[in-house]
Amino acid sequence: MLRAAQAQVKQPMAFALVNDYGELMAFARMDGAAPAVREFAIKKAYTSARMRADLNEFRAGLERRGRSVADYGDPNLVGMAAGGAVIRDAETSAVLGAIGVSGGTPEEDEIVAREGLRAAGAGG
Repeated sequence: MLRAAQAQVKQPMAFALVNDYGELMAFARMDGAAPAVREFAIKKAYTSARMRADLNEFRAGLERRGRSVADYGDPNLVGMAAGGAVIRDAETSAVLGAIGVSGGTPEEDEIVAREGLRAAGAGG
């Protein structure tokens, strides 16, 4: 999954996979990716897994309710709207984990995350 996502880009990016609890299971960083990119990739994956939603869905829900990530009291959550996607079981839709991508524009991060999911047969 990480290799498929990484193959989609030329600029330095970071990619994180977490389990359904948001615990880091795999990580890859391209040469030249800034340290902040690493942290954002991990936090994007963590947020998607913990909130059981893709980042764009989570962000939209926050906006609808007039809330922010600070309301949750978890410093690892991010309110970004792209680059984090839930990995679901194809048969049961149960959350298995999430992928987080950072380093490009929000649109690029989202495209790369979705490609990682497609490569793994986990949606997208």
